[in-house]
Amino acid sequence: MTAQLHDLLTEALESIKSGGLIHRYMVWAGRSEAPRIIVCKSADIPDDVLRRTIVSSLAGLAAESQITIEKD
Repeated sequence: MTAQLHDLLTEALESIKSGGLIHRYMVWAGRSEAPRIIVCKSADIPDDVLRRTIVSSLAGLAAESQITIEKD
């Protein structure tokens, strides 16, 4: 994962966080690995709706299969 990709993912996730849907996230990957994203949801929203919102916000930066949603 490049620094630019990490920055773009972080920017998109910060936007979702500021909207109140999540309260924490982690992004990581090795140099040649696809990024893995874990989010902790803060809103009472179904996981599938939150997942679609995240995938849409990431605009092709990460696939749905790379996202894990945890309840905190």
